[in-house]
Amino acid sequence: MRSVASHLGLSTRSTNKSFQICRTFATTAPTSFAPSRILHRLRPYDETHEEGLSFRDEPLNDRELFTVFGFSHPGPYLSNRLLKVLHARRVDGTLDIPLDEELSLMPSDYPDAERAALDWLRAKYPVDEDQAILDRFKREDHPREQEHPSALMERGQRLGLFKTQDASQVVKEEKDSDSDYYGPQSGQYYASLAEKNEDVFGRSELERIRAANEAAAEEEERQMQERIDRSMEEAEVKAREKSQALAERPEQGVEVSEGGKIIRPPNEFEKWVIRARERASTKLTLESPEIANMTSAQRILPSLVFVLACCGGLYLLTEYWEPPRRSERIMPDTSLAMATCIGILGLNVAVFLAWKFPPALRMLNNYFIVIPAYPRMFSMLGNVFSQHAFRHLLMNMAGLFIFGPALHEDVGRANFIAIYLASGLLGSLVSLSSYVLRGILVSSSLGASGSIWGITAAYMWLHRDDNFSLIFIPSEYKEQFRAKGWLFLAGFVIIDAFVGVRKKTIDVAAHWTGMMTGVITSALWEANGNRPDSRNRPAGAEALLNDIRGQK
Repeated sequence: MRSVASHLGLSTRSTNKSFQICRTFATTAPTSFAPSRILHRLRPYDETHEEGLSFRDEPLNDRELFTVFGFSHPGPYLSNRLLKVLHARRVDGTLDIPLDEELSLMPSDYPDAERAALDWLRAKYPVDEDQAILDRFKREDHPREQEHPSALMERGQRLGLFKTQDASQVVKEEKDSDSDYYGPQSGQYYASLAEKNEDVFGRSELERIRAANEAAAEEEERQMQERIDRSMEEAEVKAREKSQALAERPEQGVEVSEGGKIIRPPNEFEKWVIRARERASTKLTLESPEIANMTSAQRILPSLVFVLACCGGLYLLTEYWEPPRRSERIMPDTSLAMATCIGILGLNVAVFLAWKFPPALRMLNNYFIVIPAYPRMFSMLGNVFSQHAFRHLLMNMAGLFIFGPALHEDVGRANFIAIYLASGLLGSLVSLSSYVLRGILVSSSLGASGSIWGITAAYMWLHRDDNFSLIFIPSEYKEQFRAKGWLFLAGFVIIDAFVGVRKKTIDVAAHWTGMMTGVITSALWEANGNRPDSRNRPAGAEALLNDIRGQK
């Protein structure tokens, strides 16, 4: 088969006079017209050291170079460079353009090296050189300077977008296939054909990845549709059974309504939500090797190390933190205590809203909920700011704003943040450990309750000798319902235990650990000679605490 170059009379002679692209057409008779000099639209090659295009991961060794060039070759470095440059020129359709300065000196000493390199490349690494020349013509006619395909492919190989493949492996794969094969140009090189026309290199690795992703997406869509069909069938069966049961009992005065709930397939938005939830759900089960072979130590120790590291960082925060200047604050007219609590509220609300956004479910399931079967250490911190239900969020944030500003004013911002986070971190760790050691792996835990109980216990311990009353009861009854702070703290422990026994969804281990952390940290703070200072407490917090204490 004659090539495009031979049809067009494209010169393949190398010259060192100029790097300007010149297309010369053969004529059958003398003519007064000069050879056609096209516009130089191609990006020029490096005249001193052309990079070329890699066709395999490792350069050829001496034994392999002998099979290419024979006994006489210019050495491993120049020989491998010549192969890379010629391979790039084949892909670009620019074999007629002179080589760089270093390689252009080779023909005088090794006149057969270039031809031997081309023959070996064409036999081992097929490229449709005819199509490459046609593509080059298109790039030349483009109004803007075009990048060479070889340069783009070399960058893609470095980034991992393309991968090189040894020629012997290509031959083996194609020979092992059942279908007949006809490769680029002559059909004897066993290069994989691409489905697209005008593809110089044949089958693309990116095309293979794209096809695999499309097949996976189609399989996911098929499985989702099967689940939808099963759910609709089950709903229809239940509806028929219910209607039949009601129709068979007219003596009970039950009438069958014609306007019942319509069973319909999900719309596109509902499918989008279902798809996001399916992607966020793990495919692992208790029988999966990743979970079945995991020991209790492997589940607990990473989280233990992470929690201890965080507690060490919180200790450094209490030692080196300095209050910001008024000009440096985001809310300069708001007290530090209230600004801190508002910031914590904002984080909790943001995570709560993220639970309502389906694409965020995968991240939330990984880092904002504690799962004993397959725990992640970062979830020890993330779940402290995570509430899935609005009632849970409301109760925790109410506790934060009742006791948070007051404790903040007593101990300062750094100590307050340390108590809040340490209570939540240690509560999450103890909760995880209790589930793992009891073998309860199919469960989950999340919420700021450990932190809230921590700051509540810390405040009650610092004011254990102060009198407190129930909040928002009439003033005439406050004297009858007064008690010391330590007694209220003991009552909180008993009430939490009673509720935990009745409702299995209450994480008593996290709550009690948070309380213990709050008491211990506040006791250590007092042991260093510190005392609660409420002189700078904001008026709103002072009035609220007076109401709790039963004071006028």
